Amino acid sequence: MAMRTLRWMVLGGLSTVWALQPKELEEWFASSSGLAMSPSDAQQEATRSWNPLAKCGVEISTLQALRDALHDSSSLDLSLEVIRKQIIELAEQHIKADKLKQLYGALSGVYTLSGGLQLPKAEAQAMTHLLALKRAEPDDLKELYKVMYGYYGLGFDRALAQAQSIQLAEAGADAASYKETFSATVQKGQQAALIEASKVSVAKNLNGLVRRYALDGKAYTASEFQQYYGEGWLSAWIESPMEKRLSTDRRAYTADQFSRHFGRSWASLYQSRPEATQLRLAEDDQVYKMAEYQKYYGDQWHEKWSASPELACQECSPYTTRVSTSVVAV
Repeated sequence: MAMRTLRWMVLGGLSTVWALQPKELEEWFASSSGLAMSPSDAQQEATRSWNPLAKCGVEISTLQALRDALHDSSSLDLSLEVIRKQIIELAEQHIKADKLKQLYGALSGVYTLSGGLQLPKAEAQAMTHLLALKRAEPDDLKELYKVMYGYYGLGFDRALAQAQSIQLAEAGADAASYKETFSATVQKGQQAALIEASKVSVAKNLNGLVRRYALDGKAYTASEFQQYYGEGWLSAWIESPMEKRLSTDRRAYTADQFSRHFGRSWASLYQSRPEATQLRLAEDDQVYKMAEYQKYYGDQWHEKWSASPELACQECSPYTTRVSTSVVAV
């Protein structure tokens, strides 16, 4: 199929054309306000990335916002060379530009001024990318660091507080529960207290309603992960996909997203909503459910799933498209 022909699908008797078009993507890759690629490189990258980006509902405005956030000299300040390596994955995973800047601010900011972890620039840049893909929340990261470090914290040295807060931000942990549990168990020794505080704070986060999909393809809470995986539960939990549920707008959201949007009523609403059937675009350009990844890839399915472009869930409204009454030839 020629790159510049338009794909379409029939939906309700109408042809639906992807909002992102191959030519505009190629032009943006080559533009000085985009990725400033050479014409040949821009064409090659557009040929490779247009199909998954279009199916993920990505538009030029999305890419522009990500590029500007990553290149901002007052924030992440990444070179275009690095941005070219990162931006497609970030777009396919629906990472928001504002979230990148907030994560970088939390990681690089001075503690006394903003409550930041004060990581060196290069380390903060790399960690921003990782935490964004793990869906870590900047506010949670800062709250965890606050209970571990500083005058009112648990007295951890900076290196320990940085490592613990980053890991638990990836896992999703309740800062208050962490502090309470560590204080109550520290007489057993620091290492024992660290382990127990991690277990309790992750298990109690968001009323214990968060579930992730284990290697068997089934969704479990953090407490159930702890029983299922034993000592290796935390790393397994962090690497496992999160459950999402269908909201009233026919979009799929995590428990954390429900809590941030719906406030006090989030928990009852989240519990009442159906589990979303998540979909990913595989390397063969076919769309698969999570259960199909698990069956096909076995113990490697987590890694394959996390690296695949994220599509709208099976029950969800489709991502942005343009609807046309005329059939577009392929």
